[in-house]
Amino acid sequence: MTGSHRILSAAYFALIALQPTWHALLPSPWGNNSWVLAAVATVPLLLPLKGVLAGSLRSMTWAGFLVMLYLVIGVMEAWANPPQRIPALAQVLLVTVFVGAMLAFSRSTPRSR
Repeated sequence: MTGSHRILSAAYFALIALQPTWHALLPSPWGNNSWVLAAVATVPLLLPLKGVLAGSLRSMTWAGFLVMLYLVIGVMEAWANPPQRIPALAQVLLVTVFVGAMLAFSRSTPRSR
């Protein structure tokens, strides 16, 4: 496991952990206190998890497409909902770290031609 793979796996796990923490566990105004919203936000991130852990470039690419939705949601919440700005910016930071580490990982992975 390369350093970039460790970083992107850690960022992905942190993004998964942030969803129920933010949406269900944090008290208002920092969270919504909704387990349904937490489940809806967490389940899509679990789909490519096996491939991300295995180091599959294809799974990481799909995870990268998926986390772009979380980037948009984080920016939107940080901009429009000041009480939830801190967890929203944490989400934006985690997505940025994941994408940066994924780019570093993809450059270090040999490609078949």
